[in-house]
Parts: sequence; C-alpha cells; structure tokens
Amino acid sequence: MLFDVDHDTLVRVMGAENVHRISLDAAREYGFAGETLRFVMDVGIPGSEEWELSFGLPPEFDAGFVWDSAPYVEKGWAYPEEVGSVVRLGTFPINELVIHPGTGVVYQHTDAIRKIIPVHADLSSFAKTISSFLEYVENYARGEDEDDEDIEYARRKREVDALTAEIRLTDPLPFRHELSEWIEIFENLEGGIYT
Repeated sequence: MLFDVDHDTLVRVMGAENVHRISLDAAREYGFAGETLRFVMDVGIPGSEEWELSFGLPPEFDAGFVWDSAPYVEKGWAYPEEVGSVVRLGTFPINELVIHPGTGVVYQHTDAIRKIIPVHADLSSFAKTISSFLEYVENYARGEDEDDEDIEYARRKREVDALTAEIRLTDPLPFRHELSEWIEIFENLEGGIYT
C-alpha cells in the first residue's frame, strides 16, 4: 500500500459507523487478493454520508456490487482491456467509485465521458484522500484575525494546496484527470464551501 493507513486512525477521523470492513469469505468472493484483501478486511473502506461520499461494502458478499464490464462496453463505455469486472465501492456526489479487485486500482465510473478513469493507485490512497478531506473539515477553525474573507481564503488555499501536494507526491491519480471528482471537492474545500 502506498500510504500508511490503519483502522483506528480511520475510525478516529471518520467515525466507526463510517469505516466498513468485510469478511474474509466476502473479500475472496469479490476477487480481492494480497494487500487489497487485507485492507478491506483489516482497515476498511471509509465513507461519509454527511458529505455525499457514500462508500463501503456490506460485511458479507453481495453479487450486486460486482459489475461486469461487458454490458457497459456494449453501450459505448471505455474500460481498460485488463478490467473484466469491478466492485462498486459507492458514490461520489455525481459518479460511482469502483475498484478492480485483481489490481486494487480504484476508478471513477465517469458518466460524462462514459469511461472509467483511475483515481487511486490503491485503497490506501483512497482512504488517505477522503480522511484528509474530512479531517480538514472537522478541524477547521476561523482565525481571530480572519475577519477579512481574502485572508481566510488565502489561508485555506495554502492549507488545501499542502494537503493535495502531500497526496500527489505519493499518488498523483486523485487529481490527475480533469473530471476526477476529487478536484472539485478539494476546490470547494479551498473555497470555503465545507467550512
């Protein structure tokens, strides 16, 4: 895994009800293996209904979360050749988030261009990105000297730029594609929408 993320840290940031672990049997039925299998069982998939980042898998296997690429390809969707099926992790405000269980690469199922675009090299990158967002929102406090909106915006911009730079340094995928929802989410964070 690219980032050092553990269950207890995610629970501290996200809340226990927002970190979803699955059983070994379920993980194997979904096709997870190696580090990805351990991650979904031991660390969990974080989400936040409050912020319209509805992610997670049920503890036991549910075939409805497995999406075969063939029907989508027949409808004109672009899937990488090596991606025969994906597991649905949940929903951004606009698009679905899926994972290729064999490689652990996390994709955004992007309706606007009918394509899946890689947004995380692995689940630790996803967990780091969503927990960084939520931790910033939860801990943000306006400074006493920030009555001026321009000063407050400049501070948020510096802080959010530092967050995204830290993530990009290890995994550039969350902010690489212009249609990645993470770009808009972090731009809104910078603009004060969530704080």
